[in-house]
Amino acid sequence: KQRYQRRVRGEKKSVWPLPTYLTIPNGSFKFFPPIQVIEVGGAKSCTQLKTSNTSDLLLVLPEKFSEPKDYLNGRYIVKRTLFLMHLIPKLKKLDSVSIIKFSHFDQDVLKPILLVQCKNGDSFNLIPSGCTFKSSLLAPDRNAVRPDKIYTDDVTCTENSTPFYNSSILTDVYSPQYVNSLAVIEDSDSLRKVLTILKFWLRRKSVKISGHILTTILIHLLKSGSITAEMDVLTLCKRLWSYLAVDFIPSFLSGIIVGSATKSGYPGLFTDTSANVAYNTDLTAFKELARHSQVVLQLLEARDYNTILSVMTEKVSSMFDVCDVVYKVELPDSLYAGESLQYCGVRFRGAIDHIKTILQKSYGDRVTQIKINYTIEEPWSRTSAPTLPTSIMVGLSIDKDKCNRVVDRGPSADNPESTNFKEFWGDKSNLRRFQDGSIVQAVVWQGRTAHERRSILTQITEHILNLHVDILADKITELKFDSREIVGQENYEGDGEEQAQKIITTFSELSKVLRNCSKIPLSITSVLGVSPVLRNTDLYPQAEYQVSRAKKQDLTPEVVPPYVRAHDIVCHFELSGKWPEDVRGILRLKAAFYLALKEELESLHIIAKVNNDFLDIARNGFVFRLRFYVPKEEKMRMSNISFWVPSSAADLKVQTVTLPYVSSYLSSIALHFKALPLTVRFFKSWIAGHCLSNYIPDIFCELVVAHIFLSTKSYSVPQTVTAAFLRVLSFLSSFDWSLYPLLVNFNEELSTETLEHFNNFMNIRKSYPDACIVCPHNEKSELTRSSPTKSSLSILKHLATESISDTSSLSTVFQPKHTSYNVIIHLKKSKTGRFTDSKPRQHHAKSIQFPLTEFEPAKMYVDELTQAYGYLCLFLYNCYKPTHIGVVMRKGGNEEMRFTVNGSMGRIRTEKGKVKNNLDAMLSDFDLLGKGLVQNIEVVSLQI
Repeated sequence: KQRYQRRVRGEKKSVWPLPTYLTIPNGSFKFFPPIQVIEVGGAKSCTQLKTSNTSDLLLVLPEKFSEPKDYLNGRYIVKRTLFLMHLIPKLKKLDSVSIIKFSHFDQDVLKPILLVQCKNGDSFNLIPSGCTFKSSLLAPDRNAVRPDKIYTDDVTCTENSTPFYNSSILTDVYSPQYVNSLAVIEDSDSLRKVLTILKFWLRRKSVKISGHILTTILIHLLKSGSITAEMDVLTLCKRLWSYLAVDFIPSFLSGIIVGSATKSGYPGLFTDTSANVAYNTDLTAFKELARHSQVVLQLLEARDYNTILSVMTEKVSSMFDVCDVVYKVELPDSLYAGESLQYCGVRFRGAIDHIKTILQKSYGDRVTQIKINYTIEEPWSRTSAPTLPTSIMVGLSIDKDKCNRVVDRGPSADNPESTNFKEFWGDKSNLRRFQDGSIVQAVVWQGRTAHERRSILTQITEHILNLHVDILADKITELKFDSREIVGQENYEGDGEEQAQKIITTFSELSKVLRNCSKIPLSITSVLGVSPVLRNTDLYPQAEYQVSRAKKQDLTPEVVPPYVRAHDIVCHFELSGKWPEDVRGILRLKAAFYLALKEELESLHIIAKVNNDFLDIARNGFVFRLRFYVPKEEKMRMSNISFWVPSSAADLKVQTVTLPYVSSYLSSIALHFKALPLTVRFFKSWIAGHCLSNYIPDIFCELVVAHIFLSTKSYSVPQTVTAAFLRVLSFLSSFDWSLYPLLVNFNEELSTETLEHFNNFMNIRKSYPDACIVCPHNEKSELTRSSPTKSSLSILKHLATESISDTSSLSTVFQPKHTSYNVIIHLKKSKTGRFTDSKPRQHHAKSIQFPLTEFEPAKMYVDELTQAYGYLCLFLYNCYKPTHIGVVMRKGGNEEMRFTVNGSMGRIRTEKGKVKNNLDAMLSDFDLLGKGLVQNIEVVSLQI
């Protein structure tokens, strides 16, 4: 045996490519050359994608290669591998061969193959096949692996059926015969094109289904008469996608026999009654195939051919595109062996099946699908042993209504199943009495706050894997963003949802009070919330304001009050024809209404403060900024333009009509999609972290996220914030705002005329803003009329592309990518009003002192800088945490130019008689405008 090993391994020993327990048995062996070499695969049928330049060569083994009992206990697998080992020294002698490596056939670790790379760039997979065994001996319900022949240690294992091992051998038995059936595809141009389209489509969707299986499905449809080789490509695609979307999964579970209407009774795709060509493909992959087919079929039936192309070419780049929750699980050194018999003792495959089984049982109806991915390193050098996976990725598709359930009820105490329930859950299971009087076994998870309820799946995973597989909690990592670091604050109980709910509750109470007011001649019909916090999408919900106890003489310019936000609300009156015919008269009458309302609120012990254009109301520690909407005012502003009127008709419409209606839409879908509000907050935090707060408005962020949840043609609706936010970044990195409008069709309320109007968007592009977002009540994209601009969208696309370039480390996504500032203005934290002590704020309900609202020194400073030097610089800062302002000079900022009267401001004369920007004076103005707020100015580089 040892002499034989030395002889076949040549001068440089090739390491045995099978698991160590599958070694060469005692006996003498004789090499028989293959009786036939057949080219198979995509290279032969001209359906191979350009990304691969490898041909598959089937080495047909002679009948005398195998003995009748070789199918047992991996003996054929060992002899097949010895055949490859014997080929290596012979191939090395060929001048045309440069590299010889090992690989696996369809990632089956029991079937190594040789990858031969030639000097001219061609490469070949050498696949031994053609053994002769009776298929009845290797039926899915038969056992061909004896535990005492495989396991050397004390492993308790029963002789169950070994369908995986049996099909692994049977596919070699029928491969030469199967090659003859491929001629019909090679002779049909339409079938070759369809097969190529399928391969490309599934590669873009990252569905791990081999071309061999796709070819088998086509042959089955051909033999069953569902398609013919004479059909055109479009008809073939429709028939094929219809079969994959509707009939394939039920047929697969019953056992498809190629070309036959009968079923095998075992799940799989069989070339005869026993050989399952899909033995190494998980059912999850076929379910993904069916789901993607349903999407394409619906578009085909709707004749939406433009969308079909974008949907089919859209790339699935990570597990978060198809899963909601992803865990990385490091496998222990001593793997569970109980379910590895069908894999001929390959324990990591048995451990994966065991993990999937217990996870499915523990999750119950919380999870609709479990997808497990692992990576096998291939090809690998023949001088090293194959590397098996040490970790797996577990992806979950969850049910949004059930995944956060805090209590799992089990059987009653007198039920025999109670013992099994207790053993499965361990010390987590206890007898509990419920309100209906029942006493049952139950498991209770931590779920006091929304943040804890979102972690219930992680609690289950860590407990179950530790209990049943001996995998410790530190070996299980959930790939997600830490919401506490991104949107949390020290004074929040959770992630801020509870604080936002306080504001929403206070707004509801105030709405009832306002609708019952009687001192205003007109009754208030509706009170609409405009502020983001009222739809639970504010990045940092405002805490209750703190009434200062300092005396008036103690207040100095050095004391900056903490920032208090005023939440915008809009009130609509009943219809009336008695409004003045003059804009000024309407404004005066509204001011009188504000005063009357203030008096009535104060009689109810609600303090308020009147302004010309709005009324600030303080209640329960929160401030609401109320504005009245009068339809007649909007019409009169459109016809009468006056410098005395503070805002235009378009601005008034956006503020009092468009924004409230869109806010109501956003509030309704936020209740339907539970992950949407937190996703919006993540997006705003990402925007603020990259210092784009003053260039990207909040409503833009919310509409983009709403589009991700409403338009899910390629993917399912994301149910977790991590999956949703990564899709937002993927969308921003690929969407071209200059060519397409973003349609957000709330409740399908966009009319057919509006949708058809935007089909030819390039013909009307100049009439719409740079970021054209169309939704009901915003058909002209008024909400994004002024911002973001084309340059802001370009920066946003660049940052999104960099952020998702490597999703393996999610911690880098929120790290600022744009650091090439020309000047950095450092601010004093104590003067911004945004950084206060972490102690919870106290509100005194009986206090009549009104807080200072919307006082943001940093924002006021940036606005002044933009007004003075916006033509020359971009001023980037985080409005929520304004520690510094990054100044980026525009191109041509220090170039010389001809003197003009209009362009002489802020410039100095050069020696050549031209003018250029006075950068020294600009830096001096930065310091002068920010006196008391600016700590220091750091000049990085003034060269552009």
